[in-house]
Amino acid sequence: MSDHYEELGVEPTASKDDIRDAHRARLAELEAARERKGVTDSQLQANREEAARVRGAWNVLSDPMQRQRYDQQLMDERAGDGEGGEAGSDVELVDSDAPAAAAPTGWRKLLGPPPAKPAATAAGAAGAKGAAGRKPQPPGGNPNRPAPTVELPEGMALADNRSRGMALLFDLAICMIIYTAALWAMPGLIQSNYSDLVKQSDKITSVKSAQQSVIDAGNAKDKAAAQKDLTKAEKDAKAAGVTPADASTPKKRVDALDKQAKKIGDKYRSTQIIVMLIIIVVVLLYLVPTTAIKGWTMGMRNRRLRVVRVDGSRCGWYAAFTRFAIPVLIAVALNIPIGPVVGLGLVLWGYRDKNSQGVHDKLARTLVVTT
Repeated sequence: MSDHYEELGVEPTASKDDIRDAHRARLAELEAARERKGVTDSQLQANREEAARVRGAWNVLSDPMQRQRYDQQLMDERAGDGEGGEAGSDVELVDSDAPAAAAPTGWRKLLGPPPAKPAATAAGAAGAKGAAGRKPQPPGGNPNRPAPTVELPEGMALADNRSRGMALLFDLAICMIIYTAALWAMPGLIQSNYSDLVKQSDKITSVKSAQQSVIDAGNAKDKAAAQKDLTKAEKDAKAAGVTPADASTPKKRVDALDKQAKKIGDKYRSTQIIVMLIIIVVVLLYLVPTTAIKGWTMGMRNRRLRVVRVDGSRCGWYAAFTRFAIPVLIAVALNIPIGPVVGLGLVLWGYRDKNSQGVHDKLARTLVVTT
């Protein structure tokens, strides 16, 4: 088994920050070496293989639980080499004062597996080896989630829940800014009297509600209060530039007011539809092109995440559009709060899925991985 610590040029006691710095420095060196003049094909291939090994080492050592299992594997292999050696061979002395490997703390310690017990017998050592050879924990460190079924190329790993959550919050914030700005600015640009019509529709609806309260009043006191509210609602409607409909009876007037409110609403309904379409287009323009070309949204880029196909290949336009269009269309098309809740639920399903795939990922056949 290759030594990940030697691959990155760090000690087994190195902290995660030291390992990250060494990983980035090593990749930078390899990238600079590829750009030199006179590099042969064999040297270029060896460089790429070395870069893949460096990324693989970082994927293991950056996760406290995988690192703990890897350290146990190293200990088991070294113990096996010592037992299988010839009699009289040199015995490696361990400095008891040397610092121990950094152990996970906080929530990672709570989610991580229990520390391996020391093996007192050969059977115990064999059991420790068996535990070390098990499949790694699912992404995010959730032991209740089934093990992943996808096999990614070397150097890729499924993104953990925390990084995905931070990226999702960033992208949601950008989408909410787009949504709010469009609702505030676009209707008036499309239809000059949009605000007046919306106000008139609301006022007529208030008159209808007040008229219904007068009908439902159970005694003289309640009826007088309801009548007072109705008079005020009618006055507000006239101030907004619309005269409430009248009828021969209170019940018929409620129906007439309902039809009047709908008729006013029909005058600005097309503007609302156009604004929703503009919001969908702008949000998809923010999410889709960078994902199709680069593999990430702005939120993912900040967390060093990438969207790929299930075989590890580049996402592309079709998968990127399918991945984002489904939740966005549902969130905008359905009424608030049903639409946003359902759209977000499709995305959040990935936090319980064995391959960290939301429903939109499954339909687009994509994965979110670390880079």
